[in-house]
Amino acid sequence: MHAHRREFLKTSLALSLAGAGSLCQVQVEASAAKRPLLKPVHEEIVCSWTAAHPRHDHQLIFPLDEKRLMLVWSEYYNKSPQPAQKKGFSGINDHVACQISSLISEDQGRSWGGRRVLQANEWKHNVKHPNLVRLSEQEILFSYVGWDSPTARNVFLRRSTDNGQTWGSQQQISEPGWYCCNADHALRLSSGRVLIPAHGPYAKKYIGGTSYKGGDLHSFVFYSDDGFRTWKRSANSMTAPGRGCHEPAIVELKEGRLLCFLRNTNQCLYQSISEDGGEHWSQPVPTELPSPEAPSIVKRIPSTGDLLLIWNHVASRSNWPRTPLTAAISQDEGKTWCHFKDVDNRTNYDAAYPSVTFVGDEALIAYYSRSTKWKRDSEVTLKIIPVKQFYT
Repeated sequence: MHAHRREFLKTSLALSLAGAGSLCQVQVEASAAKRPLLKPVHEEIVCSWTAAHPRHDHQLIFPLDEKRLMLVWSEYYNKSPQPAQKKGFSGINDHVACQISSLISEDQGRSWGGRRVLQANEWKHNVKHPNLVRLSEQEILFSYVGWDSPTARNVFLRRSTDNGQTWGSQQQISEPGWYCCNADHALRLSSGRVLIPAHGPYAKKYIGGTSYKGGDLHSFVFYSDDGFRTWKRSANSMTAPGRGCHEPAIVELKEGRLLCFLRNTNQCLYQSISEDGGEHWSQPVPTELPSPEAPSIVKRIPSTGDLLLIWNHVASRSNWPRTPLTAAISQDEGKTWCHFKDVDNRTNYDAAYPSVTFVGDEALIAYYSRSTKWKRDSEVTLKIIPVKQFYT
């Protein structure tokens, strides 16, 4: 998209929504029965179940240039000589074989093709949780998590200098241990610092220094101030009662602080603030946003400057239910939220682990979806929503 076209969209949409500026101060969040359902201009299952590839999740959509988008996702594969042929019942668990694959769209997400394996599985279990961060017109950082054993799950990085056509040698950026990241959660700050949010179990004053046993999870970030050459980690971590805090979702606020939302077992999203670019974090506190133990994503809408939060809007101490998947807007840098609308509210389907990419005046929201009758099998659903729908 040409620069003058981008500026026109940004200016015209901002003007059309100017009258909504005070709504977040007074609007009371609607009940699930009254929340509007967003109406996509395009919707499809872009990564479908097959016997050979019965599970798809942890996805992102990354702009390569003004014409092309790249969908990157975790594509599990079945190594059994006789894979299950009944859709949704192969029972593919978290630690089984998985690779990171990609597709290309040249029509703003309406069709996809050119599948390739972006990162093959070189580990005993799998590789997944992709993140892409652009440093320049040609330079991209690609991070992911390689999983070998109950005590070895680490964060790795490759770099492309030709806009994703090829990738350089692999670098491990985490100290040896057990760590996890979320797809589409890495970001580059206005200062140039790159953040890769992460979490791990805590033991002996060291995050990631033990095998994961279902609790005591702490969140933090890996960060680099020189693009990719050296990496540090937060001086402290974020946790809460229960299973702890994990799968941090971070956005940079206009004054430079960082706002982080956290998954936990306390029936709502927790949040934390960093005043120094992710080096230190405040003690997480509960928000008024109901949530199961499931992750969120938060990003700034380029055309309006407001924040968009997407998460499972239902109070639960367990991982489920993971429906509905809800969007909300903040027009005051995360202090209050309004315009609550559902992305997917089917009661018989899970809809979780969202990613979001803005292309012109549209938001491309992708997430894993599966029937509540299925086991672990899932597909990647894509919905393209005009930005103005989040407000009207």
